[in-house]
Amino acid sequence: MKTAAKLLTVFFCLSFIMLAYQSAASSPDKKEAVKERWEHYATDEDDTGYFFNSDTIKHLKGKLVRVWVRAFYSEKNLKYREAKFQWEIDCTKKKMRGLKATAKKKDGTSAIITESSDWSVVPSGSTAETLYEKMCGKKSTKTP
Repeated sequence: MKTAAKLLTVFFCLSFIMLAYQSAASSPDKKEAVKERWEHYATDEDDTGYFFNSDTIKHLKGKLVRVWVRAFYSEKNLKYREAKFQWEIDCTKKKMRGLKATAKKKDGTSAIITESSDWSVVPSGSTAETLYEKMCGKKSTKTP
């Protein structure tokens, strides 16, 4: 199901690219993520590293959690170097949506979105599920 999480991330990236404007930008490295209190929580099958910023975690009423996440793409991703997403997670319904995002491309341009995506179910076995578990303080129940 890691593919489902990747598809969710790709869908979100593509949706904001259509609405985004481009500007010149420099690309941060993984060391910067460590300095800014970004904590690694997952790596997918394409070696993309996912980090959340513990300083940005906000617990809202109704079991909602907001957090900023960064993805550092490997050389396997031909288009992007890094992306930063603000996710909102519904711990009760096991759903999430993107609120804001920026992506830095390998060609030096970047894309920004400020419109929220629709709520989506967190796919089992995905990097999104790992984030859900960390933010909501629970392990998902797996069905055989």
